[in-house]
Amino acid sequence: MRTPEDKAQRAPKCVDLAILGGGCAGLSLARELAKCQTLDSVLVIEPRQTYQDDRSWCFWANDSQALSPWFGHRWPRWSFGKINAQQQHRGCDDFPYRYVRSIDFYRASLAIIERCPSIELKLGHAVTDLSAIEPGWQITTDEETYIARQVVDTRPPAQSQLDQSTLHQCFLGAEIKLNQPVSLDTQTVELMTDMRLVDGEFCFTYVLPFACDHLLVEVTFFAKRPPTRACLQNQLNQLLAKRGWSDAQILRTEFAELPMGLPLVMNAKQKQPVLAGMRGGALRPSSGYGFLRIQDWAQRCAKQYISDGTLARQTTSGYWLQKMDQIFLNVLRHEPARAAEIFDTLLSKTKPVRFIRFMNDQATLSDCLQIVACLPKLPFLRAFLRSLPTLFARSD
Repeated sequence: MRTPEDKAQRAPKCVDLAILGGGCAGLSLARELAKCQTLDSVLVIEPRQTYQDDRSWCFWANDSQALSPWFGHRWPRWSFGKINAQQQHRGCDDFPYRYVRSIDFYRASLAIIERCPSIELKLGHAVTDLSAIEPGWQITTDEETYIARQVVDTRPPAQSQLDQSTLHQCFLGAEIKLNQPVSLDTQTVELMTDMRLVDGEFCFTYVLPFACDHLLVEVTFFAKRPPTRACLQNQLNQLLAKRGWSDAQILRTEFAELPMGLPLVMNAKQKQPVLAGMRGGALRPSSGYGFLRIQDWAQRCAKQYISDGTLARQTTSGYWLQKMDQIFLNVLRHEPARAAEIFDTLLSKTKPVRFIRFMNDQATLSDCLQIVACLPKLPFLRAFLRSLPTLFARSD
């Protein structure tokens, strides 16, 4: 590693655009710029040394939205239910539930980026400082210093920002291979089953059946404070034991803490880079879904940059959807004992296509009214009154 003296003696490298973070958002933007064959110099700075099969992205999408070759499995139906209750089933053939394996996404994106000579990916480099200068930005890493005309910052939010989230979605999962096939419906995802309270926090099971002997099994919490890894592991072990899968081969594990209702840090008095990914509000507050939003933003941002040299802001929910999510999270935070009932009612009484449009930020006024009508009124009225001081403050 170069010493500070070495870096001070080297002239900073200048680039047109620096992308801080090479995760989902950073790679997506770089990939879209590569597909446009940008001639501008683009630098992607990512601290990880290599890309691993470390996560999954899921969402509802029709065939026209299919981002082949990233899309893996698809399921036309999903199930849900409270613990010790019979599961209910819903489905929509036009909008199946889709799965993207991270390593497939990484490899496909990297292959496209590598074909564009003006884009450079720096792995194993961590940004230590970002400073506004004229006419752009100075970026200091643990190896080099760069000057960039423009910057997109997709790095994870600071812990202090994460701590201010309304709730935390935390999950631990294992992709498993069973010793022998079992009888299960491989066309149905367990979206939210075994819904219950664990130590006062809402918890549920999530299962993606790739085959009768191959599954991704997860336990998920919506919690005011993130549960410990030991708590998650204990719940996952109990789930595997209950299903008779304790002796399965574990192919890989995945773990995440996703903010729900993350406050966006904006300072109008200071120059700021374009924020994207989780840092820019890509995750839907009420669900944690963000993959399609990131893809939409990356395509828009790349086209806008190629067209006029400016950068588009991260795709987020519309104003009223943000407010609905704010009230919804307020209910879950203050009345977690009602969460299982609320989700069970929402999933059972809302038409599948309306539910999907709502989850995909495409809800019509009619969709929103039906969702509001089917939910229990008293907890949401209490949440509305609690939220009044901030409800009509604009987040943008």
